[in-house]
Amino acid sequence: MQMFKGALAPTIATAAYQASAYANTFTTIGYLVGVMTILSMAVLPRARFLQVIVLGVICTCISAAFCLLALFCVVKARQNTAGPHDPPRGYNSSASAVSGVWLFALIYAISAFRCKNPQFNLASLQMIIFANVAAVYGARFATMIQAQAFIRRMLLSFLSGQAIAAGVSLFIFPFSSRQIVFKIIPEYLSTIQAVVSSHLDYLHSLEDVDAFALHRINTAGEEDTAQSAEAKYFHTKVNELSALHAQLGAELPFAKREISLGKMGPDNLESLFKHLRLIMLPTVSLGSIQQVFLRVGEERGWDLSADFSHVEPDMTEDESDRKRAQAVQEWNTLMKQLRTPFNQITQTINDGIQHVAIVLHIDKHQKARNDDNLAEQGKAHPQPGDGDFARHYDNCTREFLNSKKEMLRTWCKMHNIQLPADFFEDPARKGFRAPEWMNLSNESPERKWLRLQLFLCLYLEFLLYNISREVLKLIMFADALRTSGKLERTHLIVPGYKRLRKWLICMFSDQGEQNDDQQVDQSTGGVTVNLGEAYKQKNDLEHLPPQSKWERAGNLVRKVAQFLKSPASLYGLRVACATTSVAMVSYLRDTQTIYNAQRFFWAQIVVGMCMNPSAGQTLLAFIFQILGTTSAMMMGVVAWYIVDGHTAGILVFFFLFLHVGVYIMLRYPKYVSAGIIFQVTLVIIVGYELQVKKQGLKAATSNGQIYHPIYVLGPIRLATVAVGCFVAWIWTMFPYPNTEHSQIRQSTGSTLYLLAKYYTLMYETLRVRLRGPARSAIVGPEGRLNKSRLAVFGKFNSLMAALRRQMGYLQYDLSIGGKFPKDEYNNIIELMQSAANFMALVTIASGAFADADTANDRENTSRWRADFHRIVAEVDVFNHQIIMLLSLFSATIATGSPLPPYLQVPEPYQLSKRLDEIDEDILSVRHIAEPGYSAFAVIQLATRCMIDDVRLMLATVKKLAGEMDFSLHVAYMNRSESSVEEEGGKMGKEE
Repeated sequence: MQMFKGALAPTIATAAYQASAYANTFTTIGYLVGVMTILSMAVLPRARFLQVIVLGVICTCISAAFCLLALFCVVKARQNTAGPHDPPRGYNSSASAVSGVWLFALIYAISAFRCKNPQFNLASLQMIIFANVAAVYGARFATMIQAQAFIRRMLLSFLSGQAIAAGVSLFIFPFSSRQIVFKIIPEYLSTIQAVVSSHLDYLHSLEDVDAFALHRINTAGEEDTAQSAEAKYFHTKVNELSALHAQLGAELPFAKREISLGKMGPDNLESLFKHLRLIMLPTVSLGSIQQVFLRVGEERGWDLSADFSHVEPDMTEDESDRKRAQAVQEWNTLMKQLRTPFNQITQTINDGIQHVAIVLHIDKHQKARNDDNLAEQGKAHPQPGDGDFARHYDNCTREFLNSKKEMLRTWCKMHNIQLPADFFEDPARKGFRAPEWMNLSNESPERKWLRLQLFLCLYLEFLLYNISREVLKLIMFADALRTSGKLERTHLIVPGYKRLRKWLICMFSDQGEQNDDQQVDQSTGGVTVNLGEAYKQKNDLEHLPPQSKWERAGNLVRKVAQFLKSPASLYGLRVACATTSVAMVSYLRDTQTIYNAQRFFWAQIVVGMCMNPSAGQTLLAFIFQILGTTSAMMMGVVAWYIVDGHTAGILVFFFLFLHVGVYIMLRYPKYVSAGIIFQVTLVIIVGYELQVKKQGLKAATSNGQIYHPIYVLGPIRLATVAVGCFVAWIWTMFPYPNTEHSQIRQSTGSTLYLLAKYYTLMYETLRVRLRGPARSAIVGPEGRLNKSRLAVFGKFNSLMAALRRQMGYLQYDLSIGGKFPKDEYNNIIELMQSAANFMALVTIASGAFADADTANDRENTSRWRADFHRIVAEVDVFNHQIIMLLSLFSATIATGSPLPPYLQVPEPYQLSKRLDEIDEDILSVRHIAEPGYSAFAVIQLATRCMIDDVRLMLATVKKLAGEMDFSLHVAYMNRSESSVEEEGGKMGKEE
């Protein structure tokens, strides 16, 4: 249906030209109506389209006003310099010069505005077309009557195209962002089920293999892939879930702004999304378990390429191999012990997701049932969709939590810890027989390894239990909606005043729920993210804060200079220079006539449309523009001659061929520029020929353009596009290349800054939750921390997605000199993502630890939590070294300066070490069944892996930027003299 809508709007605009009144109104610029229907994007959902059309209408009217002012100056220049015998519409150097100056100024302003505000991307393209057409034709106007009539006709054609697009979007197969959201949610829920199920298969595979091996050896003795089939499928599903979450997050702000008939209001959608996000975070964290295993193996110095899955400990030759084989066997035993509870909780989670789908009417194949269905069907327990399913689900999750005791008993037995049968009923008062290794120091290698092994088991148990509890919250939310009756009736949904006000703020600023709302051209990879005042505002080392009115006025002047040297201004200057370099041909006496006659002005329009901030993106756009134009040219000729030039048949094939461009835009959003240029070219070629056929040759050539048959017009159009794209690429490289290399470096620095900011918020959240009793997660300091943390995490993910797209453009970027260090930057990107995931896991675990304060099951449990809070409050185990390192990485990458010398990454496990020093019993076997103990284990493991990521990041950044070296090295010494070679102050020397 969307392809139909995208092809229908320009077809209506082109077919309407067959009406005489329509043709007489638009005369020779009727094709612009069809072009505007394309750039108005009628295929967008309703809320997105309304934003595009509002911005488009506003920008069109503004451009008309400025173009009219420009034409007034042009006409006055002609009138003041024309001789008595000069023809009224002939060449005038003053008019041409003034027109060229106005064209340069308009294109500069529009392009700079477009770069700084990507939500105006489509509206800016419309302004560029308006300014180019007005500036080219305006140099020939002799009176303001002609100029006003032309601007009026241009404005009418633009607004008519936007009106046709609005009619098609709103009345022909209308669809909203809510429909997209409700289409994503079922896939989202099913993907959660697939991730949990594939994770179970992966855990089953660990019963027979070496979990600490990086590579597998197949039956032929050859090295296999780095991951098993189960691990590959599992990680594929995790990536799908992350992509769906990003897609849902992008559509949700628009869905909440919709006016429609439905059951769930905007607040319900927001609550649903929050519950899904709380499920998604620990679900995605399941994918880190393999990385945790590999980190453990690397720390212990094991050969990760070796497979010890079938090696007996007694058959090994050295002590390291014996410990490796023993660890593999112990882990296989634990995985077999965990098979039954993991099977049970996985099925429970999947049933819970199915229940939510049924209750929210997302699963159309099954209907929700009431409490009477259970008795009628004689079921042993409630099924998904039953009214009493939440209670049954809660019981199942508690059974899984209780099954942890059996796993812990198995672990204790495996390591010769003999526990009484009722030990976990009252561990504070029960005795147990401790083995010899428990008498060793807490820092001994054996004891540290066994504690780490226990933490790994608790890590897996915690993630699955946390997912199950978050699913329970989602079940309670769905049941509450069902109980309220909202899901049984359809009502009118209207967004409130505050939501509409926020929409307007988002529309005209780069801050809001979705910063790249109008970044439809995803091939540019541009994402604008507000990094915060600390990143944007830097102290002025040359000026003190202004004190007087005169100094404040001087600051305003300096702000103008600051804007002129900004990236947006430089981009606007490049586009203006590129456009003027083509347009100047139309302002010369010898070439003005042929320039207009052969329609060369479309080359300067293409410059503004396809020119991007970097050379790689512009070269990619160049390729897509040429391919799209060539395809449209061939299809236009086919549409014309296959029906022997009959108008009705031409329109039919014209409509059918337009579907190709819409298909490209919808199916491959990354190549949307190719789809747009395909449709625009087809409209211009076929629309112009139909225009000539309707008006006649005399009227069609009244504007000075030469008539060409379609088989000549098509190649001319292709040539103008090629010239425009080539000029755009040249001006991206000249006077100095603005390549992907510098953009990737700047984006990496910005992302590292956000990672440091996210770590700061995670650090403060962890401190608040561990040092005191549970606080409100909605109000108070923790509530504000949660809101800020989620906002920063969303910005971080947006920048990471844009950074990965920019890395993809490197293959189109011309590298002069040495190669770009692509591997190093890819390594930094992956390490940043890994560190952010572990930081998110720390916040999840700390939240679960705080939630344990509300479950007062036993006296000794609450006493253990109280002791833990007291000890954490007494010691200062939190340091700011990670924040300092990430901030240094950001500044180093952004500025290109070397790192300071002697940087060190803090050692992990400092929290458990300090706790052991104060109270050896706080982390003893007596408390391993505590609800907060599992959360503490996850915090320890996640922090450990995060610090490992920072350590690897330090090595990579040091390799890229180098390190300052102030050392003195003795070159040689003898009896008579000594010579010292000073290498101090050499910047950028690598270790």
